[in-house]
Amino acid sequence: MATSEGISTFQSLLYVADQPVENIADTFKGLVPEQKRFEAACKLMAMLEDGDLKANQRIVALYILYHLYNVVPIHENPFLLLFLNLYKALFSNLAFVKANYDLLVEFRVEALILADKGAQLANKTPTDIFFQFSNTENSLMDTEEVNIARFEYYIKNEFDVRPKGQLERQPETKKSRSWAEIGDKEVKEISYTSPQVPVMQHESHSLELDSVMEVDYNTLVADLDRDEVRSLMNRALQGALSIPEEEQLEKNDKLIYTCDFSPEKLPFLIENNSRVAIKVLLQLKSSPQIDQYLETLLTIDDPERSQQSSMEPVNRMRSSMEVVNNLLLSFPLTPEFLHSYLSNCVRACEECQNRNIQERQVRLICVFLQSLIRKNIIDVSRFFIEIQAFCLQFSRNREAASLFRFLLGYQKEAVSEEVAALSELLNSSDINGENGDHSGKCELS
Repeated sequence: MATSEGISTFQSLLYVADQPVENIADTFKGLVPEQKRFEAACKLMAMLEDGDLKANQRIVALYILYHLYNVVPIHENPFLLLFLNLYKALFSNLAFVKANYDLLVEFRVEALILADKGAQLANKTPTDIFFQFSNTENSLMDTEEVNIARFEYYIKNEFDVRPKGQLERQPETKKSRSWAEIGDKEVKEISYTSPQVPVMQHESHSLELDSVMEVDYNTLVADLDRDEVRSLMNRALQGALSIPEEEQLEKNDKLIYTCDFSPEKLPFLIENNSRVAIKVLLQLKSSPQIDQYLETLLTIDDPERSQQSSMEPVNRMRSSMEVVNNLLLSFPLTPEFLHSYLSNCVRACEECQNRNIQERQVRLICVFLQSLIRKNIIDVSRFFIEIQAFCLQFSRNREAASLFRFLLGYQKEAVSEEVAALSELLNSSDINGENGDHSGKCELS
């Protein structure tokens, strides 16, 4: 068997959530020598059967087992029986599966694998897969159709795996039928049922509701807890939560999937509970839908937003800045996004009719900009003209005047560094030139 050190090495891959599953599977191949891969894959199979893995880890493990043998059709994958039994366990309780996000995601992943379309998952991260497949608005019937009877017929004929007391063994001289030769008529006529393989536990059992409760691998949030999280999120969209309630949402690693969140809800969450909004956006950072949420974030300080929100514009701007600042510390935002965000903040100041609110907004923007500049988060040269114009427009404001002086000092320092660098370059060129002239004179003489 594989050593415990080797097992722990590839097991760590199951925790990766922000890389495409194909990359994770390729890393598995790189970590495990070719002669040991099947043994390691069997370990993954045992972990899947025992229910030792959390939901996202199961998705990674399933894809690794598929990817190891994706050069052959799915019916030739040595772990076909595992895929089929896991799928059947969920298929027999569709109503229960639909009510549980983790089971729903795994069911759809297994359906793709059995339909030999696992390659569609290759470029998706585990986070992307959960976000896409946990959508219950689509019918379960939209999931890839799997012909269970055809798989069982193939397994019976190819491997002769049958329950005791059922069907006499065919003569050894009879040739096995290929996958392509199996017709619908033969599938319908056969009453064969595959043996009960332990799906979630070592002991065989019928796939009743109790056994499916074991299918959730101790990682699903119980129905009561899930309803509580949804209730908390609905309240978070309407008003400020208490600190313990806020922390409860922040600790939920699948918050975005549990609450059926959408970009349209983001402004309300930012206004009322910005820390929870930050958690939601960080969970989405590897998702292709992050751009939609960032576009919504750009509009939160628009004057038009005041008509939809009861929050004071200054507090709304402060909350959005807190979110943007935290995002900048966690993953890079494009200069175009920052430019649009700052432009919207400035426009909100310019169009504000209340002098007191306008001054407070100006102070917020100035403090925010100085913080970004000091941390070298933004390139001042890209924003210098706009920031300078903003400072001059609101020069009566003390923070704006301070920011203007800061900019001039920053520009002076940058120019001094450029002059020093240019001077050093010129001096270096002069030295090389003198050496060149001297060698030239030697040649002439």
